Amino acid sequence: MKNIAVLVYDLTVEYNIVVVDGIIDYLRDKNDVHVIISTINAPHNEAFQYDYQYWTALELIKSENVDAVIVVSNSFCHDMTCEELAKAFECLMPKPVISISNPLDLPTNHYTCISCEDAYDEIVGHLIEKHNRKKIAFMSAALTHSPESEGRENAFRAAMKKHGLEINEDWIFAGNFTPRSAYDCIKGKYKSREEVPFDAILCANDYMAAGVESIFAELEVNVPDDVCVFGFDDAEVAVTCIPNLSTISQKVAQTGYDAAELAYKLLCGEDVPKVVKTQAYPLYRQSCGCMDLKLKSYGYYDNDGGYHDRDTMVMTELDLFGNGLNDMATIYHVLNMTDSVTSMNEYFKTVVTNLKVVHIHMLAICVYDEAIELSPSDDFVMPDKAKLLMLIDENRDLAENYYDEGGIEFNPHKKILPDGFEDLYRGNYYLLPIFLQGTNYGYLVCRLPTNKYPIYTIFLKILVNSFVHSFVYSVKEAEHAKLAEKNQTLNFQSKTDELTQLFNRRGFMEYGQQLIDIATISDDKGCVFFCDMDGLKTMNDTWGHEIGDLAIKTEAMVLRAAFRDSDMVGRLSGDEFGVVAPRFPMYKVDDLRKRLVILNEQFSKDAKLPFTLSISIGPVEFDSKNSDLHELLKEADKNLYEEKKIKHAQRDGQKK
Repeated sequence: MKNIAVLVYDLTVEYNIVVVDGIIDYLRDKNDVHVIISTINAPHNEAFQYDYQYWTALELIKSENVDAVIVVSNSFCHDMTCEELAKAFECLMPKPVISISNPLDLPTNHYTCISCEDAYDEIVGHLIEKHNRKKIAFMSAALTHSPESEGRENAFRAAMKKHGLEINEDWIFAGNFTPRSAYDCIKGKYKSREEVPFDAILCANDYMAAGVESIFAELEVNVPDDVCVFGFDDAEVAVTCIPNLSTISQKVAQTGYDAAELAYKLLCGEDVPKVVKTQAYPLYRQSCGCMDLKLKSYGYYDNDGGYHDRDTMVMTELDLFGNGLNDMATIYHVLNMTDSVTSMNEYFKTVVTNLKVVHIHMLAICVYDEAIELSPSDDFVMPDKAKLLMLIDENRDLAENYYDEGGIEFNPHKKILPDGFEDLYRGNYYLLPIFLQGTNYGYLVCRLPTNKYPIYTIFLKILVNSFVHSFVYSVKEAEHAKLAEKNQTLNFQSKTDELTQLFNRRGFMEYGQQLIDIATISDDKGCVFFCDMDGLKTMNDTWGHEIGDLAIKTEAMVLRAAFRDSDMVGRLSGDEFGVVAPRFPMYKVDDLRKRLVILNEQFSKDAKLPFTLSISIGPVEFDSKNSDLHELLKEADKNLYEEKKIKHAQRDGQKK
């Protein structure tokens, strides 16, 4: 499978849309090609906030599984010179780089272009011979400093010279390809019809010609009676203007078609020319006087006077949305995705539903290992790790959410998707960075069903923004949960005795009081015990602190075995322990003492201690009126002291 990337400044401009349609038209019947379309804007571009983020997609186009790249080069020339563009695309080497409109100084570059010299020659001759116009002005796009503007102005000058007409430099105006620039330029120079000195004006594109017609209407300059107007491009505006525009068709779609042919044949190992030129040709309509102003027609007359329906190239895509109202209704529906911030799992369910609404049958969402903060001045460095989080592909009956599993990891330098495009249905794919303001998270890949790129640009941007909100929300929720778990662990550790793994004094006092409170709410009674090991100092002095620590750990196990799982045991200090035992009756304390003697003998033997452990206990009963653990322990300590006195007296009596 051959993967051909198409890089374009944006897909909201008619010229770029038609070029891409031409590319797709050539490749539509090639069953071994994926087309990967990406709008990359310009690096470090601050004209529109955060648009510089689109340039990050270039790093993905460098991927090893992209075989050739087509660049709609003139769409970048508002922000970059051809030299700068060639320098920026050096990173694509050694892939074939086919540029449209302008050559790039790269060893692997081939390009397609339009030659407009013959068209301007024919138009100037037509104005002289058919309409008797010799005072001809030119509305250039010199403010853009683009090769197209320069080429069209040079062709105009050459045509004027060839036909022996003098060029009045005061009639060479500078615009920037927009209607407003032409409108303002003429309005700033002329205040009435009488002041307009020329009888024809050629414009470097149709939009500026539309701007000229607009200001002429205000100045009451009649088109074409007073001034003939010509555009360039045969854009949609050419047939919607009143009067509709005579213009030059530069066969925009054909340049894309030719570029796709060059790319495909290069990948097939065929020899191809370095440059493919297409001749532009004039279309004569109402604005030059060749067509009746009352006639509503999208057709045109050629240079020989023959009439034609408007020249169109049949494009490849299915028109899913019959009119603008349907498009707006669909956008409105998709906007519901932004109503709330949901978890990634909920987002996935919403996406699966909404993709069917907008007829997108394949979508993959990938994120980098870490989000990247990117300012306009930064150079984007793509990480070595990315993760596929979601993959929806109707052709393979897939709807997989990998978020909970952590995603499928891969190296985006090597391939754009983990499985590669080879596993995907042949078609036209769109590559879009995922970013929100200055933070770049990754990218998405989807298969486009139509050539309504501006509409899908909106759909996908809504989807991207909604994804970012859900992704950030889910990541933060996971971080909060992890932090809470960590805090809980730390909190537990801070209340746990390291040696015995019982609660330490802090933990025992906090949770023991809670246990008493719960018991007294139900009017239950119970016992609190203050316990003290017998003879720990002698153990340490005789056998060392290591044996002493083992004795403490063993005594802790004895207490856990002596009491119920529902009772709470804690180590209060070196050899002192506390116990809270709800529903433990005082009359069973003597039985507990006997049990402790037996357990101490058993556990001492199991631990291979050189002595037998023993422990003294001081019990006290608690109830709803006597439930303060601090006070209960004080009272229990007094009872412990009495037991100690009894034990000491018994030992002294035995010695005598």
